[in-house]
Amino acid sequence: MLYLTLKSLHIVADIVWIGGMLVNAFVIAMVPPTIRPGVISALRPYDRRVTTVALGGAWLFGIILAVWYGWYSTGWFGFKFLIVVMLSALHGMQSAWLRRMDADPHLDPPAFVRVAMPVVMISTVVVVLLAVVKPF
Repeated sequence: MLYLTLKSLHIVADIVWIGGMLVNAFVIAMVPPTIRPGVISALRPYDRRVTTVALGGAWLFGIILAVWYGWYSTGWFGFKFLIVVMLSALHGMQSAWLRRMDADPHLDPPAFVRVAMPVVMISTVVVVLLAVVKPF
């Protein structure tokens, strides 16, 4: 029962976190400079209060599961961990660019931040496959 509860909390936190990152990626890449100030001003509090908290929950519940069930020494978990670290760093970059773009709406972020949407989606697919299939 505890395992299923932790796993459910981990999955819910992951969904909220990845959803927030996709919204961030959409706003950064697609919203034109003329309407950026209003959109970004509305998105930043959500990112801080919801997406970042979900990121922390995903990490907390994921680490608890990995330690309690001994997954930290498996190959699939190491690869998953690497991807999650990369996604966490990307979220930090998104948050920083949202802050910068809020201050200067005509500022264009670098390409690695603008193309975050496919990176997040592909990474999510790989992480889910690794967690479900546990190939190595």
